[in-house]
Formats: sequence, C-alpha cells, structure tokens
Amino acid sequence: QRLEKWWIQGGAKANLTSLSLTQDAYGLIDLKTLQTKALPCTVELCGVITNFKPALSFTSREGKELVKREITIADDTAVSMAVTLWGDRAQQDDKVFDNHTIVTLRGVTVKEWNGGRSGSLLENGALVFQPATTEAQKIQLWWSQGGSSQVLTPLSQEGTGGGAAARAAAGKSNTVAEMRQAAEMVSSQPEVFSIVSRLAVVQTRKQGETQPLYYMACAEPRNERGLLCNKRVAEDGFCAACNRAGKASVRLNLRCRFMDFTDGAWLTTFHEAAQQVLKATAEEAKAMESGEGGRDALEAAIKGRYFQEPLQVAVRAKLDNYNGEPRTSITCIDARPVNRSVHGRMMLKGIQEMLGAN
Repeated sequence: QRLEKWWIQGGAKANLTSLSLTQDAYGLIDLKTLQTKALPCTVELCGVITNFKPALSFTSREGKELVKREITIADDTAVSMAVTLWGDRAQQDDKVFDNHTIVTLRGVTVKEWNGGRSGSLLENGALVFQPATTEAQKIQLWWSQGGSSQVLTPLSQEGTGGGAAARAAAGKSNTVAEMRQAAEMVSSQPEVFSIVSRLAVVQTRKQGETQPLYYMACAEPRNERGLLCNKRVAEDGFCAACNRAGKASVRLNLRCRFMDFTDGAWLTTFHEAAQQVLKATAEEAKAMESGEGGRDALEAAIKGRYFQEPLQVAVRAKLDNYNGEPRTSITCIDARPVNRSVHGRMMLKGIQEMLGAN
C-alpha cells in the first residue's frame, strides 16, 4: 500500500535509478588504462580473442555444478588479459571463439589474481561477438595491420602458484654479482632473485655448431584445468607424455647472457621470458629462420636486441643433481621492461640509506 501511495503521489514521474546492468552502466576502458586502475573494479572491455581454453565443468565447495571457460583478449594498446566466462556463455562451441573474433564484454569484474589481474564476466553482464562499434572496428584494423604479430604485455599470469611476475615482485633485489654469489648458497628449495640488467648476447652457436633456439611442443590440455602439456614432440607431432599426436606450438628456449655494471650471467631463458627479451613471438622467430634470409636473418634480429633496454629479470636458483653430482640450476623465469619510475624511486631510496649510514 505504501508503494502504491508513493506511485500515485508522484513516484510515476520520478527519475528512477536502475540497478540493472545496462549498456552504459560501466564506461568502456582500454587494457593499458586498466593496468593502473584501482581494484576491484567493474568495467566494459572490447578486444580481440587471442586465446581460449576448453570449457571446464567442476563442482564448487558448496556442491554446485559449474562450467567456466577462460578467454584471453587484447586491444590496440598491445596489452592482454584473461577473462572467465560462466555457464551457457562458457559452453558455446569452440568455433565462436576461434579466428580471433572481436568481442565486447560488458560487466567484467577485475580483481588481483596470481600476481596479476584477471576478469570475470558477471551473470547479468553481456558478451557481444563482432560488435558494430567504432572501438571494435579500430581494434580489428589494429589486429589486421600488425597487431597480431606484436608481443603483448599480459596483465594476467599463468599457473596456480603465484606466477612468474608475482615471484619476481617478491624476489630479493640484487645486482648480477650479488645474485651469482647468493645462488651458490641455495638449497634444493628454489629461491627467486630480481635483477635489473640488459641482454648482452644469446648463444646461437656452441663449439662451432648451430644451436636450436626453439622447439615444437605439445599444445594439448594435460588436465581438467586446461593447462597445456608443453612437452617436446617428435618430428611427426607425437607426444610421448600424452601418448598421441595432436596440436603442437612453437616454444622458445634460449641461453642468454644478462649483464649489469657488476657482472654478467648465463641464464636458460624459457618461452614467455624469451619472447619478452627478443620482443618477438616464437612463431615470428621460426618464420624468420624459414624465410628468405634464413638463420642469418634470425641471428641479425636477435643481435639487434643486445643492450637495447634495461630489463627486470626474475631469476630462480635451486640445487639440482646432474649425473649424481650437486649443481646449482639458475634460470630466467620472467623478463619485462623496467618500470623506470619504480626503479628510480628504489635507487633514490638506496642513495638516501647510504647517505644516512654516513
């Protein structure tokens, strides 16, 4: 009765505030801007689907049957992020997510996850394929005119244990000389160090023989979480770990020497970090070596990256056994351009501490 009285006495003419998710409820934001936006937040995104995982059915802690699918989108700022779809949206045929489809996602909740940022599309949100908007056309043009070959900066981190970027952020900050000295003292429990250095050289030959810089890896999911196998496959595509031939993808595996003003260190640098170091994808490296210029063209492109920019390098060190003898294994698990403002503040703090000590 109270509601009816309010409606008769003027409620019918009132300006109502809708709690429903409408097209304009959340402003469209690009992924580079989202990188610095306060979390958690809910936004509208537009991007090209660069990758997607199989739909996954599981039971929640409350006993509810759920279905989810993770897609990765990128936009013309050359930044990417993973977004989780739920229910019927996740169960759509793989074909609708294939061929680098442009999508608008309205009502994406973004939170910190695994040391990065990940999104989840709300139940009352919207997923629109091939939207007829100016933003979608701009992203489509960017992708077709070179965006597809750019190295993307990921906001989301793979894995369930914190991600390379998270471990890098928590790693001990060292010079190369300090890292090498500390690495000799580690146990079988891995330790992570963070160094600021430059790429000095990539080992392309050993004892006069050409060294392979990439390999073909199994791209089939290894478990219900959708994580890929990534084991090396034979020339015919057969994966011994999966015991079958299936999809395969190119993965980089480099031996890189990083240097700063104190020392240099040779580090085995795996796929994700290697792509950041070379500013090129594994597919691009393979295509370059297979192209007209051959191996010489690939090596020339790699040399063009030497000493180009300072890199924040995450190094993992642990004590392993090789042929029954203990030996320290040191690998690069993450590499990305230095955040100069953050690094500058850290250097200034170090100077102030030295002055205070005197």
